[in-house]
Amino acid sequence: MADEAWSELTSGPEPVIRVAAGDLQQARRTRARLRGRDGTVAVILDVTVAVADDVRAAYASLGSGDAVRGVRYAGTVNGLAGLLADIETAGVADGVTLVGPSAAAEDAAPDLAEIGRTVLTLLEQRHRACA
Repeated sequence: MADEAWSELTSGPEPVIRVAAGDLQQARRTRARLRGRDGTVAVILDVTVAVADDVRAAYASLGSGDAVRGVRYAGTVNGLAGLLADIETAGVADGVTLVGPSAAAEDAAPDLAEIGRTVLTLLEQRHRACA
């Protein structure tokens, strides 16, 4: 399980369980196991993110692959929005926690709140376009 220093933003009364998984398949299996038959918990997946204007810069800010374990994403904010939409559609998790790369220097740490707001806006736009 992940650390306890996080803010919960959920829309339902269900209990929330935050998990870290090695990959998306493991996350999906974990969600299925935790939700069981009644589906009364929301499973929130940690995703380590490095967002930049281009993929190469994002990968550079992610750091060494050995230092970052679990589900991770390096790319543009539009690509991150696509990944998160896919995570929901495929039933991998009920939500995500965006985690910054540990290799980022304090002054170069990503503004995860801003990235989250931008991604939410993009997801809302996609949802309206599909409706």
